[in-house]
Amino acid sequence: MKGRRPSLRRRLGVVSAAAVAVAVIGVSVAAWLLLRDQLSDVMNERLDRQVVFAVKIDSAGMRAPVQSSGPDTPLYQTVFPDGSSLTPVGQASIPVSAADRQVARRELYDTTEDVKISGTSYRVLTRWIRTKQTGPNGHAVQIAIDLSETNGTLANFGLILALTGGVGIAAAGVLSYWLTRAGLRPVDRVVAAAEHVASTQDLSAAVSVDHRDPDEVTRVAESMNSMLNALGASRDAQRQLVEDASHELATPLTSLRTNIDLLLRAESHPERRLESADKQRLLQDVQAQMHELDHLIDEVVELARDPRSGEDVEDLDLAEVVRSAMTRARARTPQVNFTLTENPAIVRGQANALERAVLNLLDNAAKWGPPGLPVEVLVRQWGASAEVKVSDRGPGIAEGDLERVFERFHRTKEARQMPGSGLGLAIVRQVAQGHGGRAWMSRRDGGGTDAWIQIPQVGPAAASL
Repeated sequence: MKGRRPSLRRRLGVVSAAAVAVAVIGVSVAAWLLLRDQLSDVMNERLDRQVVFAVKIDSAGMRAPVQSSGPDTPLYQTVFPDGSSLTPVGQASIPVSAADRQVARRELYDTTEDVKISGTSYRVLTRWIRTKQTGPNGHAVQIAIDLSETNGTLANFGLILALTGGVGIAAAGVLSYWLTRAGLRPVDRVVAAAEHVASTQDLSAAVSVDHRDPDEVTRVAESMNSMLNALGASRDAQRQLVEDASHELATPLTSLRTNIDLLLRAESHPERRLESADKQRLLQDVQAQMHELDHLIDEVVELARDPRSGEDVEDLDLAEVVRSAMTRARARTPQVNFTLTENPAIVRGQANALERAVLNLLDNAAKWGPPGLPVEVLVRQWGASAEVKVSDRGPGIAEGDLERVFERFHRTKEARQMPGSGLGLAIVRQVAQGHGGRAWMSRRDGGGTDAWIQIPQVGPAAASL
């Protein structure tokens, strides 16, 4: 079983501390290497200066005893081409390497290396020289300087770096933890609000936002508040739809129940049997109520459906959608003359949803238009948008109802005398808004109504703006 994943706060703290640790270690190593190189240069300069004294000792025949000793006293030695060496009296001999013998044979001018002499570290410079005593071939002189003090300095400096670096890393870890904790406190508020909503279903709970110092967490909190507001509005709309649908369904259901109860009582009591004409009239009324109920249920389902789900979104010609809707409208109301004036208008949307919205406008116009007068339909480009206009010569809509007719189940005084659910225009507006557009009604000059759908257009017409 895998272990529990560390929290975000702990992971951020570890990453911050690790970043500081890498920086501290990198700076410490760089400082130690820089000091080592500088001390090495100093030792090499000292070796170069000691060559003069080495030549003097070599001229004396290396027989004089060592006069003084200590960490600052260099060691001297002569190396001959055959590899033999001559060391001053009383001084430890310096190891002779192959490179030193090459210098003595004049194959190399000089060489430098670190060696151990009697357990102590020395830096040895071997250089070829020629004096009166050596003759034209010359030989090599070695100078060795004790590195104990230099190594001690490097060791002490490394220890200081390790101690200060360790303290710095520890302090950085603690500071990173507290800073991360303080930085994630707004995130904790967002999490607490989300958990509260999940446990209580209270969509009105909002995350407190500090607008004085906006940052990424502030934007997350604002986004969550916007999401909660949208969810709350959606839930309120669904609740209102259910309540309104229940109210609207009660009327046809009550009528159906009354008519069916009357038919059953008449069949149960032979003396009260209905005349054939009355029975036929009741059955026709039941059938009409069933059709109205079926139509109402279809529209409630359509209105409750998420307009962004189900059907694929594609580029389509709005004129073709309108032609398809008109074909269906003519089949429903063959007595109405529909005329179409069209221009190609490419939009991106759902063909079936748009056709349903246009068909609702056509049905509405056919229901209100007087016999003998056509319902005029226009499809056109208008700026970066595509528009559909459905015009009738009916009684028109009162100024105060031009907006309210798009509300769910709203029916004008005149509309209550005619069949319908009051959801058709609500579906039109929902489809238009789902496509990033709008729907509205306007009074027509000379009487009647113009119903509009406007949605954004794609293609050359929109791209040229």
